Amino acid sequence: MEVAEHNAEIEAEIAVVTFSQPGFLRAFEEQMSLPFRVYADPDRAVYRAFGFERGSFARVWLDPRVLLRYAQLLRRGRRLQRSDEDMLQLGGDVVIDRQGRLAWIHRSEGPEDRPTVETVASAVRQAG
Repeated sequence: MEVAEHNAEIEAEIAVVTFSQPGFLRAFEEQMSLPFRVYADPDRAVYRAFGFERGSFARVWLDPRVLLRYAQLLRRGRRLQRSDEDMLQLGGDVVIDRQGRLAWIHRSEGPEDRPTVETVASAVRQAG
């Protein structure tokens, strides 16, 4: 959601890949009015290709950094929603250059481990 809020600052074509089922994604896209494409990867082939791992229960649910991140989101008006998804699957951020080569990658170590919008924007600028 932070990327959607700062989409103009990144100056790149943005795509989101998630392991959610396609039917869920259509409803999510309509509800959120996202300014970029969202793709379904329920088999997690893209996740494996980029080396995005699964976190441990303790790292995902008991880490104080995660609890602090949820508190920050709640203060900003986000509501927690029940999920049937794999909450241990970690993601990341990837920049692919115009030639289709991997230019930058951030593999999240926990659900709160996200690069700043400026960090992503900088990686995009460097990739040219």
